[in-house]
Amino acid sequence: MSAGKIVLLVVYAVLAGLALTQGDTTTGVWALRILGILAVVHLIETAVYFKQCKAAGGSLPGHLLSVFLFGVLHVNEIKARRK
Repeated sequence: MSAGKIVLLVVYAVLAGLALTQGDTTTGVWALRILGILAVVHLIETAVYFKQCKAAGGSLPGHLLSVFLFGVLHVNEIKARRK
């Protein structure tokens, strides 16, 4: 797993922790909003890069989940494998 993916997982964990522990505070609300925005953006990326995931071979659900979680970081890995 690349360093970028690990950093992104840490960011998700911090935001989720803030959303869960801070509840109705401004910090908790913004953490939840940011997670929601990231989810929408990554869902759009999953739709945009669906064909590349399908052509990559291997597990299509695995690729789609990775694109949903990591976005272009995973797509770049797919492209690098093809070369």
